Amino acid sequence: MEAEETMECLQEFPEHHKMILDRLNEQREQDRFTDITLIVDGHHFKAHKAVLAACSHVLQVSPIL
Repeated sequence: MEAEETMECLQEFPEHHKMILDRLNEQREQDRFTDITLIVDGHHFKAHKAVLAACSHVLQVSPIL
């Protein structure tokens, strides 16, 4: 396959990142696939470990996660 033909097959999804974050948030709100609970001042927050690790270098290396 030539480079020109390959380029014609590619599609761009400029909002793909937003769709992924929206789906992850929906899952969190439905308590689906959450695998950690953060407790702050007695308030419980369900979360996805992978999302927390991707957002923070500190949490990425934390033995708690």
